Amino acid sequence: MLDNEITLNSLEHYVFCHYQWWLNIVENEWVDNIHTIQGEIVHSKVDDKNFCESRGNVRVERSVPLFSDALGLYGIADLIEYKKNDGKLVKINIVEYKKGAPDKNKQIQIFDGLQLYGQMVCARAIFGCQVDGYIYYASIRKRIKLKDENFFAQLLEKTLNEMRTFLATKQVPNKNIGKHCNACSFKDICLPFVGEINAKIA
Repeated sequence: MLDNEITLNSLEHYVFCHYQWWLNIVENEWVDNIHTIQGEIVHSKVDDKNFCESRGNVRVERSVPLFSDALGLYGIADLIEYKKNDGKLVKINIVEYKKGAPDKNKQIQIFDGLQLYGQMVCARAIFGCQVDGYIYYASIRKRIKLKDENFFAQLLEKTLNEMRTFLATKQVPNKNIGKHCNACSFKDICLPFVGEINAKIA
């Protein structure tokens, strides 16, 4: 990864936990747990970059590369549906697959949403047409459409600025300890002492 370029999937890691992002993306650490393995199983269904099929006026591709030179973003979309009208591309649906669940309001989790919004921005720059985004949550077997794009546009700008500041200064982010740590595969590295875990995760 070049210093000024950001991967799309790292947006999710950063919003979930700045310190997890640092360990994973900057220090190239990775630890599996049941959640990451389940996630790999979910993604195995859409990881075939050679997959392409047509369903009427819709073409479906998996593992599609995306990028934005303007934002210094690049990565992979799990699945893209290309919709044509009279042979002209008029709309794209991006579908990102996640093993988890929506939030308490049955909407897309913010960390999932930012990754998806980044993909949408890249696709609009590449294809120049309408782009909608969806998270497919395997736990409920349902797609949820991304809403409130203004919120995610502001969050994307803020997040990219923060990430690049950390990368430029080599400053390690603080740990954000909370309930979300229970599902994190880095918990034993980040919080190695049982007493520390029990005291701070309630």
